[in-house]
Amino acid sequence: MRMGGSGGAGVGVGGQDPGMRRNREVVLSVVAAAYGVSAMGDQMAMVVLVLRLHDQGQSGAVISALVVASVLPIVVVGPLAAPLVDRVESGRLVVVATGLQAVVALGLVVTTNVVGVIVLLALLGAGLAVVSPTLQLLVPEIVGDEGAARGYARMETFRSVGNVAGPAAAGLAVAGVGDRVVLLGNVVSYAVMSVAFVALRIRREPVSGGRSRPGWPAQVREGVGVLGGDRVLRVAIPTLAVAVVFTAILHVARVFFVRDDLGADDTGYGWLVSAHMAGMLLAAALLAGRIPVGRQPAVLIGAGMLSGGCLLISATVAVFAVAVVMFVLMGVANVLANLAIRNLIHARVPPETRGRAFATSSAGLNAANLTGAALGGPAASALGGTGALQLAGAGTLAVSLAAIPLLSHHLAAEPAAE
Repeated sequence: MRMGGSGGAGVGVGGQDPGMRRNREVVLSVVAAAYGVSAMGDQMAMVVLVLRLHDQGQSGAVISALVVASVLPIVVVGPLAAPLVDRVESGRLVVVATGLQAVVALGLVVTTNVVGVIVLLALLGAGLAVVSPTLQLLVPEIVGDEGAARGYARMETFRSVGNVAGPAAAGLAVAGVGDRVVLLGNVVSYAVMSVAFVALRIRREPVSGGRSRPGWPAQVREGVGVLGGDRVLRVAIPTLAVAVVFTAILHVARVFFVRDDLGADDTGYGWLVSAHMAGMLLAAALLAGRIPVGRQPAVLIGAGMLSGGCLLISATVAVFAVAVVMFVLMGVANVLANLAIRNLIHARVPPETRGRAFATSSAGLNAANLTGAALGGPAASALGGTGALQLAGAGTLAVSLAAIPLLSHHLAAEPAAE
């Protein structure tokens, strides 16, 4: 099945009959479900590994290294490997990368050495650094350019379900069947993704853009240059990145806020974490796919203002019921902002460099997330949970407001430039 869309590798869906459109929707749902299963497997494996290291008596620093090892390759390897995404047929790349991830995940089943586990997690992260932008390229090939926002939203919906279900399922499964069986489940989740793409035969051939390719370092630089060369993206992506630095303070400060300021117990903490995830799921399933591309810059700014405002209200009011509502809305804002960037890159970056643009953007946003999480501990220690959330909210709100005149100016100038 050759899916058409943005990359010039096939045909669009606008003129296709209803049967073809239904078929594309089925394919999208299968791909999204496989993506969700893979996300669930990752979450289950992480829970198992954290519990295993804790039971071995490992320090908090070692457990933190475990988490960093799974994310850091997206920041470091992603942009360097990104030319692969634009040079290799996308369906084949997903099959090979997820197949290799399955082999690496199998190593986690038999490895108990801490260094070995961290290295294997880093290799899985490197695979994700390639697979994630490749999937973002393939979604419009499945549903066509006009369905890209809906396609990205469905992928995010299934990923959110996997992220929510994974930790809970891991806790039950470890108690019932043991940690090695759970880790084998992660192997299966990668295999499911690989087999799904083999069976569906989704393809996106590389787009040359009518010119010869430069050397690899130059192609890596193009991933940055294509984002900086677009007047909207060069404001939108840094705006979200700086906002993420502030909002990521919440990852660490949240527990201090819940336990010390709200006076809630472990159950209350779980409710707030679940509320945030529920908001993400609701936004992906019900809202994100309905927003046209022309509205995405406004959605990005609005999501930042909503997130900052909710952080400030949560910290200032400090009432548990209010915090639950605010955390739901923060989850909504989180998904809308991230999908706004994804849709803007798809709409504004040429097909021949789009994969590198996705990878470079993801690297920057993940780096911002790591930076914010690193600042969360010192912020909570210095300011307390409430003060850290107020800092996060004020910073997020300020950077979002500061971006309004810049984005408005660039958007207003576009018709004249054309």
